[in-house]
Amino acid sequence: MNFRDVGIIIAKRTLQEHSSIITIFTQHHGLYSGVIRELSKKMGSIHQEGNIVDFFWSARLHEHIGTARCELIKSYNSSLITNREKLYAFNSIISLIKLAFHEREPHNNFFSTFNNYLNELANNFVFETYIKLELEILAEAGYRLELDNCTVTGAIENLIYVSPKSGKAVSLEAGLPFADKLLSLPRFLTMHSSEANHIEKKQAFALTTYFFNRYLFSNNTEPQARIKFIEYLCKD
Repeated sequence: MNFRDVGIIIAKRTLQEHSSIITIFTQHHGLYSGVIRELSKKMGSIHQEGNIVDFFWSARLHEHIGTARCELIKSYNSSLITNREKLYAFNSIISLIKLAFHEREPHNNFFSTFNNYLNELANNFVFETYIKLELEILAEAGYRLELDNCTVTGAIENLIYVSPKSGKAVSLEAGLPFADKLLSLPRFLTMHSSEANHIEKKQAFALTTYFFNRYLFSNNTEPQARIKFIEYLCKD
């Protein structure tokens, strides 16, 4: 069995002296891993996390890990590793992708979302875009939060809470009697032109972390890459 696809390298680990195992998030086939041979420094530079590649995979049987070959399409690695904020954001996102998506499970719609985010991140880190990508990962995994209107009244204004049970927004009026049991909904997520302040950044991480813990993090095992990123970004 073999196929060819476009993909983004999200992991690489050394196997032997001249070989490694890489994991690619592909456009049409989801996550795929394969053994690659690296016989030169140039080949090694192609197989860096964050690079977009033309990906060739082959194996005798589908369930085998297979062998892989990559041809570079676009390199983002250099723009990420030279900026701590960008690198932490990238590492956090790929750690979530590895947890949220099963190997060889197609996520065709999310690929373009991730690809566009990577292109934006290479130029500039934007917190609001990052959090929206976390919400997209939750949605792609089957746990979409509904934040556009109040689940109780249908109102689209004064949305300041999220129900921890339903993942739906709740307005100030409807939620006030139960405020201590509800999650905070950061203002920037309901106002497209709004920029998150320090408090809202903490609220946003608390919101997504709650649902990641509920649905994706086994025994609350949050990825260290994400913990490190949150600590860096939300330090007082």
